[in-house]
Amino acid sequence: MRRRLFAYVLVLVLCVPMVALARGGSGDGGTPPPADPIVVPVDPVVEPEPTSDAPTDPGRGNSEPGVEMGILYGDLYVIVRDLNGVPVLYSWVWSEDGTTPLYPVEDPHGFSQPIAYDPDGVLPVEFLGLVPLDVEGLVPEAYAVYTQPVDFGRLSLARAPSDVIDQAYAEALAAINACDSIGLDPAGRLLLMVGDEAKAIDSPRECLALYRELMLNGYLSGLTRDAESMGPLAYLCEQGGGSEMTNADLDRAACLLAGSGDKGANVSLDEVIYVNNFLGINDPSTGTYFPFTGMGYTYRRTNAYAGVEAALLQGPVTGSHAVMFYVDEHVNIMDKVFENQGYESVEAGAREFAHAADDSLHVIEYIHNWALPEYE
Repeated sequence: MRRRLFAYVLVLVLCVPMVALARGGSGDGGTPPPADPIVVPVDPVVEPEPTSDAPTDPGRGNSEPGVEMGILYGDLYVIVRDLNGVPVLYSWVWSEDGTTPLYPVEDPHGFSQPIAYDPDGVLPVEFLGLVPLDVEGLVPEAYAVYTQPVDFGRLSLARAPSDVIDQAYAEALAAINACDSIGLDPAGRLLLMVGDEAKAIDSPRECLALYRELMLNGYLSGLTRDAESMGPLAYLCEQGGGSEMTNADLDRAACLLAGSGDKGANVSLDEVIYVNNFLGINDPSTGTYFPFTGMGYTYRRTNAYAGVEAALLQGPVTGSHAVMFYVDEHVNIMDKVFENQGYESVEAGAREFAHAADDSLHVIEYIHNWALPEYE
């Protein structure tokens, strides 16, 4: 009996530490630590040489844990960028007790800075329209509601494995090489003629693949058509002898990017830069971004759409008529889409490229909504 009791006591003594370890360490009943959150980072940046003009004592910062940029919505935010689309970095000055953000300061050793969505003007004017960050670059929970996640829609395809986009490029290239002639549709996408039939390359997947190729190389690699057969689009052929990229290439690339997006949406600067990051056109880890400003890229709407016409449905006709809609072979795009309002760049850069893509997307939406019905 004594031996049996001793065995029970021994087993109990040995099990207690095991139970304590299973519960989180010391056996004091603590709960296990939470799992690490999934972080989708905003543009990584390479720190430049120390030239910071930030204050030497920016305060202690927020002591409460914040929201890593990207955690809240699982996506990327609208942030402050320079003319080329490169993130402008900031740090924040906080009150000495670390409870209140006071104002932001540009800081080359800081963090990507979200722009606030504050239509009711709740945030202090000292915030300069920006969302506070703590000393670790996190958005405090109290201010997370003011961030603006970028909605990529169909452009999320840019995150797909490269072989998916490679396959789309192969399909688009085969169609281009096989067509009788090539031109542009009213939105600036590639229009292929085969016999009497005209077909725009309007697949978002293929448009994105063509966009990537053009932005990486300045031409469409693998073209078997010569420059003469490409006509005014000869700049899409490999020229050789140095840099291939021209502003004409960028005009076409903007329309291809538009062809990859959602009808009814808009193309923003942040969307362009993030998509370029996904596709390998930019390399934020080394601070390498496509040189829109270096190329002096500008956009003028009238250059793109003045004189552009399309055969579309129009109407409805007011009054009592048997036919309410009609076919107009010469719908003026500048008039119908832009109400004859011109646009001209103020400063060269990535924002102008985004504007060009956005205009093209609005044209795509219009010609889609008013397209002539197709019959078998």
